[in-house]
Amino acid sequence: MARKLRRGLTRAHRAADANAGTAIQSPLRDSPSFLVRMAQLSAFDGFHRHFAGLGMTPARFSVLVLIVNNPGVRPGALTEELRVKPSNIATLVNALVADKFVERRRDKKELRASMLFATKEGLKAFEEMWEVHCELDKLLLQPLSASEYKIFVALMRKLDRFS
Repeated sequence: MARKLRRGLTRAHRAADANAGTAIQSPLRDSPSFLVRMAQLSAFDGFHRHFAGLGMTPARFSVLVLIVNNPGVRPGALTEELRVKPSNIATLVNALVADKFVERRRDKKELRASMLFATKEGLKAFEEMWEVHCELDKLLLQPLSASEYKIFVALMRKLDRFS
């Protein structure tokens, strides 16, 4: 899996270099909402190129990240954090369970509730995927200096009115 992920990173670096400096005139270039959307598309394109053979989507990866970092988390907390419908979280969790990356355990305090945990297989896959995810973040923000990178992240957090 690691080799496949690395090959995708090399292709992304070449594509970024080949497209440098290409732009058309557009009044949308000064629209924050448009620019955020374009950045999202770039991030998703990179994600799909590097994770394509793994059946992983940005949404599924987000759920796995939260489960790995919050062992025992309930699906309802994932719904709130990611701002998606409970049925969508159920679908994403079911896929991760089917992949043997996540397991459900009954909450002994509340028998109707389930808690989610990463499996050993899920933790191993997460470590490899997280490394590639971090490389993709660097690639996406490659034009920024280290201080601009930190400012960008701080501004994005400030714009996220729900955090």
